[in-house]
Amino acid sequence: MDNFNIYNDPIISRKRKGNKGDPFKQVSETLQVNKNYTLLSEVPNRKQRVEAYRNNQPLIEVESHELESDTFRVDYTNGIVYFDESLSSEYLTLKYLGEGVLLFPDSRIFLTDSNEITAKEKFRDIDREILNQKVRIEEQLKSVPQPSEIVDGRIDRNGNVFPVLKERIDNEQKKIEDAQKDYNGKIHSSLKARLDEGQKEIIDARRTTDGTQLFNNLDDRLKFDNNAVLNEMKSALNLEVTKLNKKIERVVNVLDFGAVGDGITDCSEAFKLAMGNGKVKVNIPAGTYIVKGLKVPSYTILSGDGIGITTIKLHNSTPGYEWVITNKDYANGNSHIQIRDLTADWNLARPDTNTTGNQHGSCVTFANVKYGWIQNVEAINAGLHGFDISSPVYKYDETYAEGASRYVWVDNCIASNFGDDGFTTHHSEFIFISNCMSYNARGSNTEEGAGNSNGFEVDDGSKHVWLYNNYSTNNIRGFEVKAHQTAPAAQNVHIIGCSSYRDVRSFDFRHIGHHLESDPDSTTAFNINVVDCTAMEPRFNILYSGLTPRALVISAYKNVAISNFTAIGDPSYDYQNNPVIALQYKCRNIGFHNFNIKGFKKASTDIRLIGGDQKTDNVNISNVQIYHSAPEGIGIGGSITNVNLNNISMINDGTGEIGFSTVNSQDSIIGAYAEGYANAAKIAGTTYKSMIPNNIKNGTRIAASSGQTLKDTSVVIASTVDSVAGSDKSVVMGSSNSNALGENSMVLASSGGSRTVGYRDVVIGSNNSRTDLTDKSSKIIMASNNVINDNSYTVRGGYGDGDVPNKRNTKWELDSLNGNIKSTGSITGSSNFSDYAEYFESFDGSKIQSGYIVTLEGEKIRIANDGDEMLGVVSETAGVLLGENSFVWQGRYLKNDFGGLIYEERVVKERDDDTGEEIEVIRLLPKENPNYTPDSEYVSRKSRDEWHTIGLIGQVYIRCDNTVAVGDTIKPKNGIATKADDRGQGWKVMKVTKPYSQTVGYGVALCFIR
Repeated sequence: MDNFNIYNDPIISRKRKGNKGDPFKQVSETLQVNKNYTLLSEVPNRKQRVEAYRNNQPLIEVESHELESDTFRVDYTNGIVYFDESLSSEYLTLKYLGEGVLLFPDSRIFLTDSNEITAKEKFRDIDREILNQKVRIEEQLKSVPQPSEIVDGRIDRNGNVFPVLKERIDNEQKKIEDAQKDYNGKIHSSLKARLDEGQKEIIDARRTTDGTQLFNNLDDRLKFDNNAVLNEMKSALNLEVTKLNKKIERVVNVLDFGAVGDGITDCSEAFKLAMGNGKVKVNIPAGTYIVKGLKVPSYTILSGDGIGITTIKLHNSTPGYEWVITNKDYANGNSHIQIRDLTADWNLARPDTNTTGNQHGSCVTFANVKYGWIQNVEAINAGLHGFDISSPVYKYDETYAEGASRYVWVDNCIASNFGDDGFTTHHSEFIFISNCMSYNARGSNTEEGAGNSNGFEVDDGSKHVWLYNNYSTNNIRGFEVKAHQTAPAAQNVHIIGCSSYRDVRSFDFRHIGHHLESDPDSTTAFNINVVDCTAMEPRFNILYSGLTPRALVISAYKNVAISNFTAIGDPSYDYQNNPVIALQYKCRNIGFHNFNIKGFKKASTDIRLIGGDQKTDNVNISNVQIYHSAPEGIGIGGSITNVNLNNISMINDGTGEIGFSTVNSQDSIIGAYAEGYANAAKIAGTTYKSMIPNNIKNGTRIAASSGQTLKDTSVVIASTVDSVAGSDKSVVMGSSNSNALGENSMVLASSGGSRTVGYRDVVIGSNNSRTDLTDKSSKIIMASNNVINDNSYTVRGGYGDGDVPNKRNTKWELDSLNGNIKSTGSITGSSNFSDYAEYFESFDGSKIQSGYIVTLEGEKIRIANDGDEMLGVVSETAGVLLGENSFVWQGRYLKNDFGGLIYEERVVKERDDDTGEEIEVIRLLPKENPNYTPDSEYVSRKSRDEWHTIGLIGQVYIRCDNTVAVGDTIKPKNGIATKADDRGQGWKVMKVTKPYSQTVGYGVALCFIR
C-alpha cells in the first residue's frame, strides 16, 4: 500500500528493503508548510537526499537550525522537513526516495497509568473540557447585568453582536493578524510594516535592477527593462560568439572541397566534407549552390558573401520534408552554430514539395540548438517556414517538448513566399528575433482559403521570446502569439518596435480551443508585453477568406500589457463593419496604455470589448487618442463588469454615431471625452448627447487622510481619523472618526464616533451621535451632540454632556410617519408673525378682507356687529396657524368621537433599491375614509376664498374708525373696531398704526387679543 488515503484503526506498516525485488519509491508531492515544517508521506532515504522546490526554484538543504527563506533541514528519522517561518502556509514541492512509513492510530496508544483509556479518548476529553469551560464562562458573563459600555463593547462597528467581549476581541485580533500577512504568507510585525514593505515593493518595481534609476510608472520601467534584457542577452550571445570563434580550428572555402556555385552541380558532399565534425568556419563565395539539405554540426559558421549573392538551393530530387539548412544532431542537440550572409531557397520548382508537417520543409531550422545565430539570411519559397526555432518534434499535448532550442538570435533576416509562416518558434525559449522582415505569404500549406500564413509567429510551448524592430506585410497575421488546443501556449513574449502593413490581422494573440464558455480556461496563456508597435491598414486576403481584418485581437490570454500602440487605417477601405481592436474569448487582465487610432472610417468600432458567455474582463484602458476613425469609438458588451477607462479622447469628423457605449454602468470612467459623434455616450440605456460622465467604480476614498470603504458602493470623502463607509450605498463626507454602516446611509460633517447602522439613516453636523436598531430605517440626526435616534421615519436633534450618546438627550423630533412635532423648548415666531390663528369658513362662502372683526355663526364666521361676541380678526400675521389642510382633504382619514385619528395595520408595498422589486411590509397607519377619492384635485384652504386665517390670540392689526385711540378698549361695528364705553370689555388698543381716513373708510390699530 503506497498511498494512504484512509486512516482508521489498523496500524499501517510499509517498510521497503531498497533492493531490486522491493525498491524504494520515487516520491514527488506538494505539501503546505505548517508554521515552519511539513510532514512527508514517507520516511526519506538519507543517501538520496530530499529536494525541495518553491515555484520551481530549488531550495538548499543545510544542517543548521538557523534557516533562511531559501534553505531547509530534514529529519530523516521521522520524515519531517523544516523551513524558515517566512514560508509558512506556502505550498512546496518535495522530491525524495521513499523508504516507507509506520503509522500508529491514536486508538491504539494507551496512557501509562491506565490500560483502558486511549490517547484518542483523552484528547476528546480535553477538547470537551475546554468547550465546557468556554460555555461556562460565557453563561456566567451573560447572567450578570453589565454596564452599557461593556454591552456596546460586544458590538462591532458593523453591528455584529458577540456573546462575550472576549469573542469580539479574538475576532478583531484575527483580523489584525490576517491583515499583517501578505500574499506570500509572510507575517509582518504590524499592518504598517506590511504596508511599508508593500509600498517599498511598488517603488522597487519602478527602479532599475542596479538601483540607479527610478521611473515615474511601471510602464516606463517595463519598456526600459525590455530593452535592457534584450541588450543584456545580446551581450551574452556576443560573448558566446567569442567562444565560438575561439573554438574554430579551421577556416575553409567550400570551393576547395569541390563545390561549384553554378546552380546546377550537387554540392551536398562538398559541404559535408567542408563542415566535417564542426569547429570550422565555412566560407561560401558568390554563386548558387545546389544541395540536398545541409546538416550543420556544433561549433560551425556558414558564411556567405551576402543575401542574393550567395544562395543555397535545394536539389530537384530533394524530398519535401527536407530543410535547406538545419542542425545535425536532433537527438542530442547542437550548440554554437552561426549562419550568415546568404539566401536559402527551398526550391518550389522541384517535383516533391510535400512538407509532411511538424518542422519539416522549412528553409532554416534550429531544433535542439543551444546558442545559435542566424544573421543577414534570406529565406525564400519555403515549403513550411522561412525560419523555425524549435524542438525536434512539435508536441500537441499539455507538456513541453524535449530538446528545446535556447539562446538563439535571428537578426536582420528576410522571409518571403513561404508556405506557412515567415518566422516561427515552437517549444523553445530565450529566442531573439530582431530587425527582420517577413512578406508575401504563399499560404500553400493548408487548403485553399484557409492559409494561416503569418509573418512572425510565436507558437506552442515557446517561452521568453523577444521580437524587436521587425516588419510584416501582406501576410495573414503579422505578429501572432498562440498555441493549438492541446499544446501549452507561448508565454512571456515581448514585441517591441514592430510594424505590420496590410496584413489581415496585424497583431493576434490566442490559445485555440480555450475560447468558448464550454472550453476550459487556458492554464498557460499568460504574459505578453507589446511596446511601441504599429498596425497599418489591415485588410482582407484571399489566402484566408473567412478572416476579418483587425489591428489587434486578444483571445484567451491573461496578463497582456500593450503600450504606445498605433493603429492607422485607410479611410476609403471597406472594413465591412468589423471592429479595429477586439478583446474577446475569455481574455483577462488586459492593459491598454497610450493608444493612437486613426482612419478606420468603414469599421464598426475602434476598440470593442466583446461580452456574453465568453466575455473579456478586467481591462484597463488609459491615454487613448482616437481621431476621425470608426462610427463608434469604444464599445463594451454585456456581462463585462471590470473595466477602467482613464484619459480617453475621441474626436470624429461629424459622421460618428457614438463615442463610448456600454451595456451596463459597471465601468470606471475618468476623463473621457468625445467630439464629433451624434452622441457622446450611451451607458446602460441612457444616452449622453455631449459628454461622457465620470464614473468611479468600487469603494472609493477621496481627499481623505485615512479611512476605509468596505463595499463596492461605499465612499469616504474629505474625512479623517479612520472613518468607515461599511455598507452598500454608504457615504462618510467631511467627517472624522465616523462610520456609515447601514445600507443607503450617510454621515455628513460629523465627528467623535458618529455612526449610522440602519437603512437610509443619516447623521448631519453632529458629534458622537448615532442611529440605533438595524431593523428600523430612515432615522436622521441633525446638529446634535451625544444623541441616539432609534425611531423610524423621524428627524431628531439635541445636546447632551459626557461621552456616551443617549436618546434622553433628544430636544426635538419631527415624525414623518404621523406628522407630529415634539420639542422640549419654546417655539418662537418673528416680529412679523405675532398672533396665533386658525382657519374658519365664512358663513355665506364669500371672502372677508383682512382686519375685520368676526364672530361665530355656528361653526362658521361672519362680520361681527355691536353686541356680538368677538371671535377674532382676519389676520395676515399668524405665527402659528392651525387647520389649513395644505396637502389633502381634511376628511381623508377617519376619526373617533373626540377627533383623534383611527389607526389600522396595513400591508404597504415598498421598492427594493437593488433589485427594483416591490416588497410588502406592515405599517400602523391612519384608517382611510371610504369617501376619499385620491384622483380628485385638492385645493388647499389657503387658496380658497371661503376660508380665512382668524387671529385668536396675540397682537393683531384691526380696521378701526375715528373714535379709537391708544389705551381704548374696542367693540365691533360692522366688523370695524369702535371705542367701547365699558373699558373692562373688549380688546385694548396698543397703537394706532394708521390714522382714520374718510376717503379709505378706516384706520388701522394694533390690538392685543386674549
